[in-house]
Amino acid sequence: MVVPDKVQHFTSTQPPIVSEAGAIELISGPERDLLCVLSYVYLACGQSAKSLALLRLVPHEQSQDIGLLRILAYALISERRGDEALSVLDRLDKLDDEPSSCPPLMLMRSHALRHAGRMIEAQAVFKRYVLLRGRTAAIKQQ
Repeated sequence: MVVPDKVQHFTSTQPPIVSEAGAIELISGPERDLLCVLSYVYLACGQSAKSLALLRLVPHEQSQDIGLLRILAYALISERRGDEALSVLDRLDKLDDEPSSCPPLMLMRSHALRHAGRMIEAQAVFKRYVLLRGRTAAIKQQ
């Protein structure tokens, strides 16, 4: 509608989306997916701050979306936000039971620990990652 000051205001004719928990979601599924894709592109181009800004628009506190949480953890690590990344990685550990996810998540955890200033833990996790990766490579060669 046009108002006297010539500024156009648009109102949505769509009803708000209500999640199963009863919370009103501010963005729809396609909008959320677009934000995640754009965030991924920014990460791939070395623009982690922009990526993280987009991801912060997506409600992720109760998210069960493994892909979203992976991108978020990587963006947080890229921005040197180790403690925040560790909390996301803890959720991923509970949600992602795929065996192939273990090595990459372990490597991300070592980086997050390093950025959180927990160097001894970071080194221990990285050593476990190297051992696990070495065993995986040996199995693939057989």
